[in-house]
Amino acid sequence: MVAAHLRIAPLTSTVVLDPAVLRDLINARAPAGSGVEHIRVRAGPDSADILAFIDSDDPAAAFDLLHRLVSSAIRESEPLRLWRIV
Repeated sequence: MVAAHLRIAPLTSTVVLDPAVLRDLINARAPAGSGVEHIRVRAGPDSADILAFIDSDDPAAAFDLLHRLVSSAIRESEPLRLWRIV
């Protein structure tokens, strides 16, 4: 099991994000058998930290998987259209 971490931030500081909504948007993009075991989100006033526990022995592959899932969520979800990976 490997933990992968990403941080996202809004393009404007007036955007508010519910951590549960973000977690659900990312989970919805994780295909069955992808190895994503658990996702935690901690949202602050200027960013959100995403921590995913992934069933893998390769930290780089785990990070790549999380990056793809979060990128997809940002690209395809209206609540995230003003957010970017930082």
